[in-house]
Amino acid sequence: MSRSRILVVDDDAGLRRTLERILSPTYHVESVAGAPEALERIEAARYDLALVDVRLKEGDGYSLCSAIRERRPHTDVILITGSISEPDEKLFRSLEEGAFYFLFKPFDRRVLLALVERCLRLQRERFTKERYANELAADLERARLFQESLSPREPVIAAGWRVDGRILSCDALGGDFYLAQAVDAGLAISVSDVVGHGVSAAMYAGMLRSTLDAARRRGVDPERVAREVLQGIDFFEAAACATMVYALLLPDGRLRYINAGHPPLFWLKADGTVEPLGATGPLLNRIFRDRPLPVEEVVLSPGDRILAYTDGAFEARNPADQELGLEKLEEAFAALRDQPIGETADALMELVRLHCGGRPVADDVTVVVVEREQ
Repeated sequence: MSRSRILVVDDDAGLRRTLERILSPTYHVESVAGAPEALERIEAARYDLALVDVRLKEGDGYSLCSAIRERRPHTDVILITGSISEPDEKLFRSLEEGAFYFLFKPFDRRVLLALVERCLRLQRERFTKERYANELAADLERARLFQESLSPREPVIAAGWRVDGRILSCDALGGDFYLAQAVDAGLAISVSDVVGHGVSAAMYAGMLRSTLDAARRRGVDPERVAREVLQGIDFFEAAACATMVYALLLPDGRLRYINAGHPPLFWLKADGTVEPLGATGPLLNRIFRDRPLPVEEVVLSPGDRILAYTDGAFEARNPADQELGLEKLEEAFAALRDQPIGETADALMELVRLHCGGRPVADDVTVVVVEREQ
C-alpha cells in the first residue's frame, strides 16, 4: 500500500522542516513556502492532505484552502495559525472554506499525528463508501437497462390486434411489467404489478415473469396459465403479493382473460362508451393459491380498445395530495380514441406526469393500450 501524500504550505522554513521531520517516517511529505507554488504542486500531483498556514507571505491560507478544495475535492486541508486572537471566528472561517480542522500553534506532536491519522483514516473510509456507492449505482443502471429491455420496444401486431405500452418506474428498478407476444392462437398479453417498488419488487417481478413465461410456453389458454402461475408462486414470502391480468386475444375478436386483483380494464367501444372489466379472482398471494382464477370472455368489434394499467396511474398525487383518480383516467382514454395507440399511451403517461406537478411519481406506472384492428 502506497504512503499517503501530504503537502505542507508555510512561509516559516523552520516549521516546514519540523513538520517534515514529524510526518516523514509515516507519510510522503513535500513542502512549499507560498500559495502560488502550492497550487502548482496541486495541479501537478495528487495529495491526500494539505497542512496550510493561515498567514502566508504569498497568498492567503483561507483562499488557498478554498482553491485546493475546488481543484482537488478529494484533498483534505488542515489550517494552522499562530494567532490566538478571535479563535471562534478563525474556526468558523476555516469550516466555511471547507477545511477538515483548524490547529493552533504551538501544537503537541502527538496531537498533530493523531489529527493527521484521523483525517486520512476518515478519508479512506469515505473513498471506500463512495466507490461502493458508485459500483452500486452502476449495477442498478445495468439492471434498469436489462429490465427495460424485457418490455416490447415496438407495437406488437398479430391476429388482427395491436398492442403498445409504456412503463414509468419510480425507482431505478420497478415491480411493474407487461408482456405482449404473438402465439399460434393469436396474441397473448399480460400486465402485472408487484406490491411495493424498488429492488425487492423488481426481484419478485422478475420471478413472476419467469413463472408466467414458463406457463405460457406450455399452453396459452388463460385457464391453464392461471392454474400454473398459482402453483408456481411459492417463492412469494407471506407478505408479498401481486396483481396480474393475463389475456389471450383471438383472431375472431374474442378476448379471454383472467384478472387477479388488478384494477379493472377499460373497454372502449365504437359508440364511445367505456365498460369496466373487473377482477375475476383475488390477487396473487400464497394465501390465495388454492382459489381458482375464473376466465372471463368478451368480444370486441373492430376499432374497440382495451386499456390495462397499474394502480400507480390513477393513484398519482398532485402537490395538493389529490389523486388523479380512475374517472379522469377513463375520461382521458375515451377522449383519445382517434389517436394511434402509441400516442394514446404517451398521452396517458403525460397526464400522470402533469398531475404530479413536477414531482416524481410515488409508485410505478404502466399503461397498455390494446386495439382490435378495423
